[in-house]
Order: sequence, then structure tokens, then C-alpha cells
Amino acid sequence: MTSSTLCFAKSIQRIACLSSRQARGSLRFVSTALPDSWYKRFPPIVEKDIEEKAIKGSGPGGQAINKTQNCCQIKHIPTGIVVSCQQTRFLEKNRLLARRQLQEKLDAYYNGEQGLVAQYKRERSEKREAKRSETKKTLEKKRAFKAQQDNDSNSDHDHSSNS
Repeated sequence: MTSSTLCFAKSIQRIACLSSRQARGSLRFVSTALPDSWYKRFPPIVEKDIEEKAIKGSGPGGQAINKTQNCCQIKHIPTGIVVSCQQTRFLEKNRLLARRQLQEKLDAYYNGEQGLVAQYKRERSEKREAKRSETKKTLEKKRAFKAQQDNDSNSDHDHSSNS
């Protein structure tokens, strides 16, 4: 990631990236709602390396959102990664969520495919694939059993009509 790229998270599920040359942001969707136990594995954030701001919220919610400072924006100074969180109405909760998002981004930045987020995604997709293949096997067994029953009933019906 270059220093001319500004990334901020609108929520845990959506990340917007703006480069200095772009007027519009391109949105990428990331689903990394990690379980709470996984966040204990991340290295702690060094407080002197971050710059935190409380900014006014925006978006749906009207005056209640627009006039309160409930959006937390954290910048990691060494990497230039910026994370912004406005998921809840409360600044303290948004600070916690923004720090978690920053931990995820730093993990992806420094560790790439060996990072905890990537491990979690791989683990989840492997489980999903195993479940899908198990479902396919069960469905095939059911189809074979039904076909066998249909063949048996047809042959029984043929024998009784010949008699």
C-alpha cells in the first residue's frame, strides 16, 4: 500500500479506498467478522503509533447523527492506514471497533496470506466446502435409494401383472 492511498472502513463489512488521484472511492466488500477470541491473538496496538480523532457522523439518521461526534477515525502513522468507524451511536464503542478494524488491517498489511484474518477466512471456507461436499454425498445417496425403490416397485408391479 502506498502513502498516497487512503483507506477507511465504513463498517466491518465495507472498506472504501481513495487514492490521491481519484475523486471517487472504489468499494471493496470484506466479510471478516472475526470471533472475539481471535482478537486476543493480534499484537497490541502501540498508542504512540496512532492518531485518533472523533469526528461528526454522517449518513442516514438525520440531525441526531449529523450533530454528534460519534465517528472515530484512527490513523496508523508508520503505515498511513486510516480506519473510520461509525457503526454505533456511542463513541467509546466505535473506538473499540475502529481499533479492531485497525488490528485486522495491520495484520493483513504485515502478514498477508499468513495473517490471522486470512487464516480465519481459509478455515471458514474449508468448513463450508466440507459441509457442501457432505450435503452432495447425502443427496446422491437419497437419489440412489429412491431410484432403487422405484426400480423395485416397478419390477414387483411387472411380476404381479404377468401372473
